[in-house]
This record gives sequence, C-alpha cells and structure tokens, in this order.
Amino acid sequence: MGYELIEVNDPADWVAYHAIRRQELFEAKGRFGVYDENYPGEREPNMYHYLLKRDGVPLGTTRLDVRGDGTAIFRLVAIAAAEQGRGHGRVLSQMVEQRARDFGTSILFVNAAPTAVGYYEKTGWHRHVWDAEELAGISGDCIQMRKMI
Repeated sequence: MGYELIEVNDPADWVAYHAIRRQELFEAKGRFGVYDENYPGEREPNMYHYLLKRDGVPLGTTRLDVRGDGTAIFRLVAIAAAEQGRGHGRVLSQMVEQRARDFGTSILFVNAAPTAVGYYEKTGWHRHVWDAEELAGISGDCIQMRKMI
C-alpha cells in the first residue's frame, strides 16, 4: 500500500488528525488543555486538512491554506513522535507540495518552529518574513520561511 496523503473527511481520520496535532504541536511543548478541535479558524474556505498514512497507519498531519494569489501556507506540520526521523516529514512535504501545485500555487510559506528550521533549509526553504502579524500566539517564536515550487 505505501504512503497516501488523504484530505481528512472520515470521522476516524479526524480523530487521528487531531490526536497527532494535539500531542506533537501542543502537549509535547507543554501546552496542555488548550488545543481546540473545533477552533473556528480551522474551517475557513480554501483550508485543506491532510493526514499522511503509511500502510493505513496515520503518521503525520498538515493543513494547506491556499490563498488564491499563487501562494499557499503550509501549516501545523506534525509527525507522530514515534515516527520522527524516518523520512516521513520529507514524504509529507513532497506530497503537499504536489497538492499545492495542483491548486496553481508556485510559492509556499511556513511558520517554522525554531527546532525545524534546519530541516526546512535542507529541503529548499529560505528565511523570508512574509507576514509579521502571523508571529503571535503559538507561532510567536517561529521563523517565517518561503519555498518556490
């Protein structure tokens, strides 16, 4: 079966999606009790929620926000802790980049966690402030980056 990137629609996939995001992006960083599965900003038009699976097992998540001007934002990227360092993040990135191209996107943006900047630089991203107002809340310590695809 191998890898598949699915747009999250099925209730069981939503459960896996939220579990990975809650654990890796919030609780692993000491942010307990603040993750909101029903956060209103998650359901805007042109937001695509993806779950990376390998042989049917959920491994990672991201959201792609397509802006309609040839750009998109790669958001809330997470790989389950037990699966990190095995190349799944690169697979997720490649698959999401293809989805972005399919939407007519040529430039991707990301708010990279400081610990992930090296990964992004190795995979073709460059530091670039694209919206300083984004650097608030859980993104307050992030480094903004851009990638031409």
